[in-house]
Amino acid sequence: MNVYSRKRRRRMHALPAAIALIAFAVLWLISNQTSAETLLSAQSLDQWDKDCRRCVIEAQYDVMKGEIIRLEADMGEASLDKVFVSEGSRPVIAWSWSVDSFDLDRHADLFRITVDLRSEPSGTDYRVHYAWDPTANTGDFDALGGNEFVWVVCGSDCKSRRWYSVERDLTLDFSVLTESEESVTPVRFEAALGDPSGRKTEAGGYLESIVVNYLPEPVPEEPVATSD
Repeated sequence: MNVYSRKRRRRMHALPAAIALIAFAVLWLISNQTSAETLLSAQSLDQWDKDCRRCVIEAQYDVMKGEIIRLEADMGEASLDKVFVSEGSRPVIAWSWSVDSFDLDRHADLFRITVDLRSEPSGTDYRVHYAWDPTANTGDFDALGGNEFVWVVCGSDCKSRRWYSVERDLTLDFSVLTESEESVTPVRFEAALGDPSGRKTEAGGYLESIVVNYLPEPVPEEPVATSD
């Protein structure tokens, strides 16, 4: 027959409570982490629709980055697009890209990630072009009309043959562009490099990947009781 001291019994009773507390903390941390989905990569390139004339879109290997996507265009744009079904709220997109060079005299070549958004609950469609434009300043944005916008995320300060990482909170950007507090859902993505007008060009660049994250919804604050 085992005889336990009162102090040891207290420690044994506290053990299940401590385990439960640790388990709760782990579950809370997991539930508050962002969930990520790799939308475009060298491995998923065949799942995207390609549209280009006299262009190259292919997977390549980089010593520093690993598997990446090469885009080249000498007539119009080299473009990839994919319809998207969102699996969460508060979407954030992130990608890394690099360009060979731009012809600054032409003022036409762009590297862009385009996102088609649908607002809720109105169901209105919008289009946002996140552009690498060497003739503009990073952070510039403009309305193109018809619920279409361009936002320069790499401008004249971004150098060719260097990698840059971009991360955009789509809900936050939408509220800045439209002054609306509606939530938005991405329904289509496009990656394109070259001259959107279709004219002759010489453009080349790389994409590492496009990743979609879903941020946790803000936890509403509990009302604070006040005394008169």
